Amino acid sequence: MMGDLRWAMPVMWLMACFSLQVRADTTDFEADIGGYAVGGVDHYGAFYDEEGVDSTTNTVLRKLRLGLELAYGEHWSFELDGDYQYDGDEQVLEFDDVWLRYDGFGWGGVQVGQMKEPFGFERTSGYSSLMTNERSLATSAFAPGRSEGVMVNRAGKKATWALGVFREDADAKSPRAVTGRVTFAPLRSEHQTVHLGLAGSWRDLRGERFQIRDHGEVYSADNVIRSPRFDADDLALLGGEFAWTRGSVTFTSEAMTQRVRQVGGDEWQFSGGYAQLGYLLTGEHRGYSRGEFDRIDPLSHLGAVELVARWSGVDLRQRDVGAEASIAMLGINYYWRKSVLLRVNYLIPTISGNALMANPDGDAVTVRAQLRF
Repeated sequence: MMGDLRWAMPVMWLMACFSLQVRADTTDFEADIGGYAVGGVDHYGAFYDEEGVDSTTNTVLRKLRLGLELAYGEHWSFELDGDYQYDGDEQVLEFDDVWLRYDGFGWGGVQVGQMKEPFGFERTSGYSSLMTNERSLATSAFAPGRSEGVMVNRAGKKATWALGVFREDADAKSPRAVTGRVTFAPLRSEHQTVHLGLAGSWRDLRGERFQIRDHGEVYSADNVIRSPRFDADDLALLGGEFAWTRGSVTFTSEAMTQRVRQVGGDEWQFSGGYAQLGYLLTGEHRGYSRGEFDRIDPLSHLGAVELVARWSGVDLRQRDVGAEASIAMLGINYYWRKSVLLRVNYLIPTISGNALMANPDGDAVTVRAQLRF
């Protein structure tokens, strides 16, 4: 956490700018504090436990986030988000988004700090607006998360683009990356939207040890889905997106492929994807703006109910090493206003190839309650 404190410097710099620019006129200055809390229970079988324990139940504080957003005039903005997580065994306290942005150029804006890399429909969507308790197995395994860097981008009503250079942390030997994404909505109306997207990332791994390890859509579970492990020079990642919403139906899907070059020249190829379908039983429609879906606003004071189904899979096996895994998920969501959300997910995992146990078995149930403030 101490390493993240260097991002507090933009706060002081921004405040100094504001003090010089705002002066007696504060009409162009805006500040907003908000956040959300998500907690619940994970219950899972032997598949999700490294030691093969038949039944495990964990109480989790999935996220406790507090954010500060500042804006001055039409062009300057700043965001600072703090995040706390607890799953019974491990506590994590860290900064998430810490960035400064200027939008005064006609072609777009420049953003500097710690932020999400522009890759993937599901990854770039906020956690509180997801239809499920966790992002898909494919997204978790492949899509990069937050990194430090500089990004230029523009987000319009029907199209967005973003390109940035990043490093994973402050270490001088940390992997570097160039990541970009473009999206386009060829059909966008009040009741129907079609979304298309393409993203890519090249990452200089600098000889670091590489291995994909994933907990299979259960936050407090062990990382039981694994790729081969080796020292890697670089990797190239490509992802395609398709999303469609009409009336109360929402469909999203992504496919990803990754080429990793091992130190010494050998190459490894991994891939994955997911398809997800949601249906709002109470008649609401999921809005779309700037390349992502909006949160649900119930039509009735009684709230809204949504059914969700998803299949996600990854192929991390090559040369008879690594695993192939998939997860089928069924879920139900209850929305009360825009501030309260209850989600229940039932997950059915399968795995072949290298597994931690001879006969891995055991489904999972995850329950989450979310409150925005």
